[in-house]
Amino acid sequence: MSIYTIKDIFSEEEIGFINQNVINGDKFINNELGRVQIEDFRYSLTNETVDKLENIVKDATGLSFVVGSAVYAEYNSLYGKPSLYPHLDGDRNDLILNVQLESNTDWAVGLGLQIYQINDNSALLFNPNTQIHWRTHKEFKDGEYVRMMFIRLFNPESSSDYSYLPQHPDDDMFKEVREFRDSYP
Repeated sequence: MSIYTIKDIFSEEEIGFINQNVINGDKFINNELGRVQIEDFRYSLTNETVDKLENIVKDATGLSFVVGSAVYAEYNSLYGKPSLYPHLDGDRNDLILNVQLESNTDWAVGLGLQIYQINDNSALLFNPNTQIHWRTHKEFKDGEYVRMMFIRLFNPESSSDYSYLPQHPDDDMFKEVREFRDSYP
């Protein structure tokens, strides 16, 4: 599966609606990843927004996928040390749309041995079960944040199951990427 960069995901009205739902959302802190997150954020999106996201993915890939779930996350030193080690997701989804909603700092995404910068209201689209993904090492200063939405999509015609994939970050499968990440400036 290819990697796609997509710009201008949401309208200003949609971003306002998302931000309102973040304020009212049921949040929990994930100290291991240094983020606060809202699970089941898919139900905070309008049907029109979900249709739009599915069409964006279809335009990029030429294939039809359905939004299965969405998670909102804000990485910030208030919630621990933001970090994302090289991993595969090992779930039943075929694609993830990693949308950077807003940020006041740069924090690159790694896919395999490649580095990508995502801008506000832009996204990376890839298969999180076949493409090792991670974030560069970064010390977040007080007040720095990266707000993301992770939209998971699946093919309704054929169910995938990636649960057999290695999940432990120390697995040999991730060694080369771990070394690359550790050597990245």
